[in-house]
Amino acid sequence: MKVFTQGLSVALLLGLGFSAHAQKHVHGEGELLIAQEGNVLQMQSIIPAADALGFEHQAANQSDKNAIDVLAQQLKNSSHAIDIEGQCILQSTENSLAHSHDEHTDFHSHDHHNIEATYNFNCKTPVMGFSVTLFNLMPSLNALNVQWISNTGQGSTKVTRNNPVISWQN
Repeated sequence: MKVFTQGLSVALLLGLGFSAHAQKHVHGEGELLIAQEGNVLQMQSIIPAADALGFEHQAANQSDKNAIDVLAQQLKNSSHAIDIEGQCILQSTENSLAHSHDEHTDFHSHDHHNIEATYNFNCKTPVMGFSVTLFNLMPSLNALNVQWISNTGQGSTKVTRNNPVISWQN
């Protein structure tokens, strides 16, 4: 039953984030969704491609394709996105850039494109917060609207380049 509720919390949070985000696309501003239950922690960032890559169009040349490949590799390393306060081991990561310039499905059908990255962790100690390091990777990203469900409750906040720390208390 516990595995079911963990999956349900994560699915619920991410589902809410997708529906809320589908109506909003602001350059310089992204979304960060966090779900924590027990020792499972999942985070998903949703960032405008203009902030992540410098463009939102389909890769038009080799330089665009290289930028996509470099960012896809960087997003595989969770330290480029967050610095967790706690003993967590990255279990898996995914991002929406993996094959975007090969499949031609993500960039050409939307006026505004977002880059999504998901990180799944197994944490030995409770996570009470973290710092967002994504701002270092994406210079035009200025703020993230954060929503979370954690072991201690739920909440939302906005983090900025100048104040990138998120914390929740018992």
